[in-house]
Amino acid sequence: MPKNFIEWLTAPRLSQRIWKKFLSTFYYFPEQWIILIASNPQNKLLSWADFKPILPPPDRDWADPFTIVRDGNYFVFIEEKIYSIGLGRIICLSLNQKLEVQSTHVVLERPYHLSYPFLLEYEGQLFMIPESEQSRQIELYRCIRFPDKWEFERPLIKDVRAVDATLVKHNEKWWLFANIIEPGGTSWDTLNLYYSDSPLSSEWTPHPKNPIIKNIHTARPAGYVQKADGHLIRPSQDCSIRYGYATNFNRIVKMTETEYEESTERIYKPPQKGPFIGAHTWNQTGDLVTIDAIFRRRRNTSLASLLPGGQIIQSAE
Repeated sequence: MPKNFIEWLTAPRLSQRIWKKFLSTFYYFPEQWIILIASNPQNKLLSWADFKPILPPPDRDWADPFTIVRDGNYFVFIEEKIYSIGLGRIICLSLNQKLEVQSTHVVLERPYHLSYPFLLEYEGQLFMIPESEQSRQIELYRCIRFPDKWEFERPLIKDVRAVDATLVKHNEKWWLFANIIEPGGTSWDTLNLYYSDSPLSSEWTPHPKNPIIKNIHTARPAGYVQKADGHLIRPSQDCSIRYGYATNFNRIVKMTETEYEESTERIYKPPQKGPFIGAHTWNQTGDLVTIDAIFRRRRNTSLASLLPGGQIIQSAE
């Protein structure tokens, strides 16, 4: 038996590749990530029926939405991954008052994968901390022309394979969550915490309890840490069923220089029926909630029947 065939059989995540190959017989896009949006001025608990899908062209994923408001309009920064290229880049969707996509802008590309464009407004400037694990550092970018021109500012943490860095200010300190890929850990299950006096610092102190979470159900970040009723709520991914299966909402019970504790209050899962099989980012900015989802469409089913009221974008160029 050929050696390369043996290596293929024993390679990681073989079952996932076989399953995707099987699904491609019945579906156009076995696992295409798309964006969904909902207006939520009353801050109610949203169901899947409240969201309007935004479907990218069929040759790419759209995921990891982070939103900012400018002049009363929403700008949604997302990861775009074109299948033929295989690397993610950051683009921006400009929405009008009706929450329709008016334009798209490519805002940041590198020779390595980018995703999870965490946005930070600080001292009158806009910064981005995209996931840049392949560069082996957590990178900070500053916006010099909104929304489409950014320049590298500095590394926040060097010599680390980190994904989905998420910052929040609490008790006069800045706290940085990130999943760390290291011996004994993966990007799905190992959450580390760091703290500093400034979000722009290059000197972050590792929390003595690192990894503060070591499980595949609640570790990986899934959006901004929200403040609700005097508590911090940390969204996280549940990757136990598949990557990006569901979104947890975890209340931070303790977060000091020596302690960390959180408890999961609720979980947002994909519906039992329908084309969505996962969701791994949840953000609310103003009245707009943005999430992403794995979308699956059968070959003999029209988009109109699956996504009533949704918007299909023909090109992101």
